[in-house]
Amino acid sequence: MTKKMRLLAAVFALGISSLAAQQKYALVIGNGAYTGITRLNNPVNDAADISAALRELGFTVDQVANAGRVQMEEAVTRLKNRLSAARGSYGFFYYAGHGVQSGGENYLIPVDANIPSEAYLRDRSVSMLAVLDELNAAGNTLNIVALDACRDNPFGWRRSGSRGLQVVSNQPADSIIVYATSAGSTAADGAGRNGLFTTHLLNNLKKPGLSVRDLFDQTGADVRRASGGAQIPAIYSQFFDAAYLGTRPSAVTSAPNPQPSPAPVQPADPPAATLPPTPMNMVRVEGGTFQMGSANGYGSERPVHTVTVKGFSMGKYEVAQKEWVAIMGSNPSWFKGDDLPVEQVSWNDAVEYCNKLSLKEGLTPAYRRNGNTIVCDFTATGYRLPTEAEWEYAAKGGNKGSLSYEYSGGNNVNAVAWYTNNSRNRTHPVGTKQPNSLGIYDMTGNVWEWRWDWYGSYSRGNQSNPTGESSGTTRIGRGGGWNNRAAFARVASRSSYSPSYRGSFMGFRLVRPWF
Repeated sequence: MTKKMRLLAAVFALGISSLAAQQKYALVIGNGAYTGITRLNNPVNDAADISAALRELGFTVDQVANAGRVQMEEAVTRLKNRLSAARGSYGFFYYAGHGVQSGGENYLIPVDANIPSEAYLRDRSVSMLAVLDELNAAGNTLNIVALDACRDNPFGWRRSGSRGLQVVSNQPADSIIVYATSAGSTAADGAGRNGLFTTHLLNNLKKPGLSVRDLFDQTGADVRRASGGAQIPAIYSQFFDAAYLGTRPSAVTSAPNPQPSPAPVQPADPPAATLPPTPMNMVRVEGGTFQMGSANGYGSERPVHTVTVKGFSMGKYEVAQKEWVAIMGSNPSWFKGDDLPVEQVSWNDAVEYCNKLSLKEGLTPAYRRNGNTIVCDFTATGYRLPTEAEWEYAAKGGNKGSLSYEYSGGNNVNAVAWYTNNSRNRTHPVGTKQPNSLGIYDMTGNVWEWRWDWYGSYSRGNQSNPTGESSGTTRIGRGGGWNNRAAFARVASRSSYSPSYRGSFMGFRLVRPWF
């Protein structure tokens, strides 16, 4: 065999190995048509929609609806056999339906189960421990278990306080187990086609470039926000490599010691001497060029790209409740206090506030309605929401700070942000944490802040004063809130919400142009 032929053979073998490593098998079960106990409206829909989404990602899916115990156990065995035959494969077990805990173990309830007392539970339901044992015995690369099964115990013999499911005590290696809600809590079946957890899981399964960890982190955050903290998914991982159910982020090839891309021509800011005084409680942010996004963050934060913004003035603080009440009259906030940030305001509410404040101060409003569309005049003298680029530039300290800080003002999140570890489950008065180098407070933590932009993916090209997508369904939120862990307080972290959404963690701050 020639050297060239040997090389081709090696490449071919590597390709076959790579394909084998990407084999993916799923078992999806939806039980809703129960007899003798509460029927559930959504699990069969949940299973059908999850199956379709996984097939789009290249999974071979075994879909089972309204199954008895034997049917469920046989399906688990089929999944195990498929995974055993392809040791480099990914396995995905999804279950929606009734689930019960007893004696520290979890059980999945078949639709025809006759369980008159707890003594019969083990023999007439499917042990989750047995499912995990089967998956572990397959010896494949990764197994994912997603349980939208934490609805309340439907049996009359349930023990007092025995709600939801328990955390698996002996989680197998190379597995990720995701519960629709925290241990001992219950999950919403949902009023629409899908349960709350599955609704957001489906949404994130469709986003390209998310790692498995990103997928479930984002889903957990979305469920928590949508439920106002009433339902918080739980994720337990014994898998420590990067894995992707669908497309991976595009690889970026660079030469040794790469040179930065040439910066776009920076728009000139007016000379400082010609500027009027900075508005009260606002900071003048000089224009500049920066690298937007994060190469090490979630998929939505990539690719890192060069952005130039012209100067603007930004509020030192998130809009406080006393400021909101002075313009709007009533206080919608869940946590009440004059100096607390206003929350439970939608994007639409924030836009209305900007215009009313502008008119009160004799300024030209930035926003006008064109049919059903809100249009922003960025040359107007009035108040508006920051663009996503303006917000990230200011959060990183503009041209006066370190653009490499993880959080706004430093790398010590406790010094600059109110978040889950220190917030005591509430908002705090604005300006009580350390500011960033521009003198701006709370750009990480306390409440998420509405941005002008429609949500969209980043592009690789250089941009000057970007204002986001021309249309969309959700608007950007930035900065994390009192109810989020530190990862969501990073300056590069992105989230999005319907413009009509209101939550106890959603607020905003103002900007004005330099004139």
